[in-house]
Amino acid sequence: MRIFHIATLQDWKQAQESGIYTTSTYGRTLEQEGFIHAARHDQVPVVRDRFFAEVDEPLVVLEIETDRLDVPVREEQVGDETYPHVYGAIPTEAVVAWRPARLPPIELGSRPVRPPLPPISVAFRGVGLVLASAALTAFICSVVAQAATEDGRLPIGVSFVLWSLMSVLGVAALVAFGFAELARRTPFSATGPQADATAP
Repeated sequence: MRIFHIATLQDWKQAQESGIYTTSTYGRTLEQEGFIHAARHDQVPVVRDRFFAEVDEPLVVLEIETDRLDVPVREEQVGDETYPHVYGAIPTEAVVAWRPARLPPIELGSRPVRPPLPPISVAFRGVGLVLASAALTAFICSVVAQAATEDGRLPIGVSFVLWSLMSVLGVAALVAFGFAELARRTPFSATGPQADATAP
């Protein structure tokens, strides 16, 4: 049968050196208590949280195989439940596994903060928005003017001017947005693009 015991890491290291474990519970020896406190697997979290909540030093859970013990193990009443008690020292060879009793605190990382856009990128984006707005305005004017004619057709000269203006503004807006993205991806210094810091 497997039973479990919560120990301080320091006590367990000392037991590994000596070959026997003799701590009854935190701050109490086997000699003082008369037995070593243990628990079933499902009782470990309750024991840890109830009796070791104020313990700051590292704790481990020892998994003990009772068939490897040469001392009695008795189920005894403690409050409303029964717990296994080991009446004697526990040889380290009876501890078949051990693990941390509680996980270290995890610091949740914050979302990465985006670096601010370079001023030149902001400027190109602004120009792009203005040009895109102008292109949209030219398109709306073309549609409205065309709808206002009797036959739905604009004079060739007017139509050419409006559609050409819209095309030029649209292309210019795309170019401005392209330069804005290029400026965002390429770090600039006062003298131009920064040189690679690892270059000789």
